[in-house]
Amino acid sequence: MDEPTNEPRPADSRPRLVAAHTNLTPIQEAWGAYARHQLHCRLCADLDAGPCQTAALLRQAWETLTRDAFGRLAGETA
Repeated sequence: MDEPTNEPRPADSRPRLVAAHTNLTPIQEAWGAYARHQLHCRLCADLDAGPCQTAALLRQAWETLTRDAFGRLAGETA
């Protein structure tokens, strides 16, 4: 028998490629910056000292982004 066993598929039958690297949302980026800072800051690691000013600003930025996103979802802001 001369029947081919593996016929090539048409080029358009392949699934679309997915990007290997995608960007995080601004909220995820803000949380990541806050978490990375907390892991490496000596002042933040000190239980008696509490979070430093940089950590407070990073957390405030994350909370603001989150509050704004919830507001947009609820239709409160454009």
